[in-house]
Amino acid sequence: MNKIIWILVAFVVLGLGYAVLNNRSNQEPVSAKTTVASKVVVAEGSYDFGTIDIFGGKVETDFTLTNEGTEDIAILAGTTSCGCTDGRVDGIGFGMHEQMSGPAIIKAGESKNVTAIYDPLAHGPEGTGAVTRQLFLKTNSKTTPEIELRISANVVKNQQ
Repeated sequence: MNKIIWILVAFVVLGLGYAVLNNRSNQEPVSAKTTVASKVVVAEGSYDFGTIDIFGGKVETDFTLTNEGTEDIAILAGTTSCGCTDGRVDGIGFGMHEQMSGPAIIKAGESKNVTAIYDPLAHGPEGTGAVTRQLFLKTNSKTTPEIELRISANVVKNQQ
């Protein structure tokens, strides 16, 4: 009789464990929601580096995105307008040829920084003059499904 009770207990425990795990895998993560009502606000959508030396190395700046809603917002994808420009949000990098490895979540009422990184030497030593580049983000917000951030600079070749 004891053996039967232990077998029944084992089946109940296994059954409950399966039910819990199966229920957890059916829950939709924030990033997979089709849309949310929350809105992303960008403090400043553009930044001008001014005049920079082509041999001076990469330059970067941060843009602050704020979730002004009551639901978490997922940044689902990011890309840039040129291979000379990369972006990073929440430690996740992206660029013209590199997709984000996963979503970045901006919790309701919180802010995240998006870093824009520009390499003035990416187009070679003759790539001087005025440049404007963009970072494009896709979110699960129905109010702000796409965000465009813009950087600009005047690239010069300083005499050594």
